[in-house]
Amino acid sequence: MAVNKKGIFFTFAAIALAIVIILSFNVYKTYEMKEKADVIGLRINTVNNFVKDVEQDLEKGLYIASFRAFASMSEYIANNGAFITDIEDSFNELVLEGTLNNYELSLMKDSTFTDWVNKIEIQADKIGITVNFTITDVSINQTDAWSVSTVADIDITVKDKKNASSWKRNKIVATRVSIENFEDPLYIINSRGRVTNAIVKSPITDFVDEGDISNLLMHLNNSYYIESNTSPNFLMRLQGDLSNSDTGIESLVNLREFRDQGVGIKDRSAVDYIYFGAQSTINYRINGTQEWFKLDSGHLEVYEVKNMTI
Repeated sequence: MAVNKKGIFFTFAAIALAIVIILSFNVYKTYEMKEKADVIGLRINTVNNFVKDVEQDLEKGLYIASFRAFASMSEYIANNGAFITDIEDSFNELVLEGTLNNYELSLMKDSTFTDWVNKIEIQADKIGITVNFTITDVSINQTDAWSVSTVADIDITVKDKKNASSWKRNKIVATRVSIENFEDPLYIINSRGRVTNAIVKSPITDFVDEGDISNLLMHLNNSYYIESNTSPNFLMRLQGDLSNSDTGIESLVNLREFRDQGVGIKDRSAVDYIYFGAQSTINYRINGTQEWFKLDSGHLEVYEVKNMTI
């Protein structure tokens, strides 16, 4: 009987030991799995945060490349004495390749959108992430008088090198570039590069105040710009297109600057797209202004001089 009790004791002891071993193994495996899950979670969070940062960096890179592309177009026009023939294709070439008609532009050096995404790929590799970008399209659109919208369509693949997580998505990156302070190509071409005029939005809203034309003269002397739906917008100006646009802008040409630079002046309305164009208009001298300043009948009301013609 004592033997049986002893056997039963050892049996229970063996069972208890087995239970302890099993529980210890399960606890260890649970801890190991939790530790592994924590590592995977950390890597997933790293990739998630990286993706968020990438989206912001892409927008910044697109803005820089777009801004420099427009400045490069002005440089190209000045150096070649010719307008841009295809604005969409030219913009794409500049933003992605840094050239225009295979002509290298210094402003685009290491500043293309392609350069930007390549830098992101290099930085990603340093933190154990593989990222690949495929830029499927870049487009521009003049959505308002004072800025141009740029949109890039990009396929993005992000993968953790430890195979913890991966992402594949399409991203539309958009930015807006102000046209203010860019050189107006109409002035560059029509003065043979001798006179330039930066696009500056006019601070003047009332050109004439009870016969006082001081504001009009300030607007004229600085060749400031106002919105106008009878005028070409910025993208059209880059192409030498003088037709009208809902997002158009116009300035008054200060012919004194042309004359001072030895550029012959014409007897035409000073409104830029009319002066530089060929359309026929009825023009008027304005009381109190210099003899070379004239306005066409369609702009007398715009500049508040309808009752001040000579």
